[in-house]
Amino acid sequence: MGLGYKLTFVSLASVLAAVGAYFYQKKKKEILIIPWRWEEIGKLTRLNLYPLKSGHRIELSQAECTEFGLRQTKDDEEVFQLRDRCLVVYSESDNEFRTARTYPKMVLIDVSVHDDKYLAVDAPTMRTLYVKIPNSQDNKNTLVRLHKGEEIFAIDCGDEAASWFSRYILEKDNGLRLGFHDASRGRDITKTHKNILDYYINLSNYSTGLYSDLTAILLVNQASIRDLNKRINKSTVSVDNFRPNVIVDGPCLEPYAEDQWEWIKIGDVVLRNVKECTRCIMTTIDPENASRSSDREPLKTLETYRLSNGPSSLPTMGINCETRKSGLIKVGDPVYIPKSD
Repeated sequence: MGLGYKLTFVSLASVLAAVGAYFYQKKKKEILIIPWRWEEIGKLTRLNLYPLKSGHRIELSQAECTEFGLRQTKDDEEVFQLRDRCLVVYSESDNEFRTARTYPKMVLIDVSVHDDKYLAVDAPTMRTLYVKIPNSQDNKNTLVRLHKGEEIFAIDCGDEAASWFSRYILEKDNGLRLGFHDASRGRDITKTHKNILDYYINLSNYSTGLYSDLTAILLVNQASIRDLNKRINKSTVSVDNFRPNVIVDGPCLEPYAEDQWEWIKIGDVVLRNVKECTRCIMTTIDPENASRSSDREPLKTLETYRLSNGPSSLPTMGINCETRKSGLIKVGDPVYIPKSD
């Protein structure tokens, strides 16, 4: 076989491999036929947005539900709309993310919009930090490593923010930095999360949020939390221990019914369940005072009856969803699932 034929063969093989990879992802992200017959099963009772990964929540009365997750509406913040998990703390030395799993007091950090140019960041004992909203042209661009070594785009928020977060979290003058995601690009989990993608066949790059652990929306059924608290002997936990974006409730809702919902409709928004939400030590941190439970609740109880059959074998609560149809959702909106034939 001549050199020309060899080069042609190698080129053809490369093209075929690329085409195969493209169609694999295309199949997982293909436009699905969204159900058109729905039945109401409850109401949207709360909406939570977490601007900072591991930070404190903002409770909203309404939100834009986008491909990357919740975003404030212009009615809430006219000058700048925060997105869910658009900020992340990372190590200056290795660009690895930092969370309340290691530093519980991060849950007390509040982020709000100050004006059209600045965000305001507050935490106990700290002066208010005003962070100029960065852009990719004027600020350093970097990659922050999240779970499984996944590298996600970030715009660094500058030295003043780095010093503030280092002092509050580490009680040092440096060591941490703050990253911002402008939602200008998505994530690629095909290499770092291959075993999860193989198991959860509806999960794809399209499902991901900004700096969320994985997906754009986390939904929790309040009936499941009530059932969990009945099983815990001493302490009780709040739905906020699980840091959901969307909380649903209703008089006829059964605990853990959400596990079986493939599609959810709220207002004009359509969500798709792509994965059960596996749970870690983060759920044992009180979201209001940053104390860690001494009895490992709610994990201890969840481990007795809610272990995943997937790759992680961790306890589960709630469902990870992708946004299949964007739009506005409001507290009080009816929640629907496909109507049974």
